[in-house]
Amino acid sequence: MDEEIEIHTGSAAANPDTPLRQAFRGERPDTIPVWFLGQSYLHTPENWADLSLSEQNAFALNPNHVIPDALAPVEQWDVDAAVCFSDVLLPLQLMGIDLRTGLGEDGEKIMPLRSPSRVDQLVNRPFPDWTAVEQIVREARAALAPDKVLIAFGAAPFVVASLLVEGIVDPGQHLQTRVFMQSQPRCWDELIRWASNLLKGFLAAQVRGGAEALQMVDPWVRVLTEGEYACMAEPYARGIFEDFGDITKISCNLGADQLLGIIAPYVDILGIGDNITLEDAARLAPGKVLQGNLDTDYLYADRDTLRGAVDEVLRAGRAAPSHVFNCSGGLPRDVESDDIRWVVDYVHNAH
Repeated sequence: MDEEIEIHTGSAAANPDTPLRQAFRGERPDTIPVWFLGQSYLHTPENWADLSLSEQNAFALNPNHVIPDALAPVEQWDVDAAVCFSDVLLPLQLMGIDLRTGLGEDGEKIMPLRSPSRVDQLVNRPFPDWTAVEQIVREARAALAPDKVLIAFGAAPFVVASLLVEGIVDPGQHLQTRVFMQSQPRCWDELIRWASNLLKGFLAAQVRGGAEALQMVDPWVRVLTEGEYACMAEPYARGIFEDFGDITKISCNLGADQLLGIIAPYVDILGIGDNITLEDAARLAPGKVLQGNLDTDYLYADRDTLRGAVDEVLRAGRAAPSHVFNCSGGLPRDVESDDIRWVVDYVHNAH
């Protein structure tokens, strides 16, 4: 059964009309806005692996840890947006499911969910209390400069459901998920509806805390055909987006260019990977704001090569009504901070 979740947004009337807010509305600002997928992550202690799951969760919901890490990219690189919770596994972890170690909160091995009894057992468990998530976002919004945007961030239902069916963090081609979807469609529907409600609660807490845009990452749908996506994944992602009313909605489906035309009608912005140019994406989803799509490999290149790659993304981005500069994937943690700051300054000063 779908759970009723309180969703309301705070007023953004006092916020200045910055380039990112203009781009979100489909306008082309004088300055191109920029932020990065994976720009913030939780700096965990050296003994992280020795902590119990409950101890890890307490650390992950401690504002003294989360907020500085969320604000650091804004302070260091002057990006135009901040994200508090970029770990797509966090909602499952708060449910006592740690797929990184493969262990539950009782220390027992987590088995893949591939039977009706296992799915029934999961969906009858209570959802986490999202109060701490909401409070952290509220405090982060208060500490963030008014000209910066706070983005609610989470995985799409297909990602979470597939993680549970596969039982591992990197499922490759998601073969077990596709078999499960086709062989047990009712059970899959029950599981992905549960995932939708879990994620809706997580995202709603962030929006109540003051996030003014919402991004769901859904790259794994690239393994699905258009028919599979339309029947087995799209209704659940669309349902979440529709529940959030007028908030800016971003769908990041890196590598799923065959699905852009299906996804575009129910979101405001499409996140684009490096398997397709922004010009081609604009043809597949005409009139839609695009976000992306610098190949992160260029961040390791010499400055002239990097400049050329950034220029090409900026040029191709003009094919869309508006463009938010970003990477085509998560920002690698070993990239030099000075190189990231150079990209931000270069994009901000581009004409």
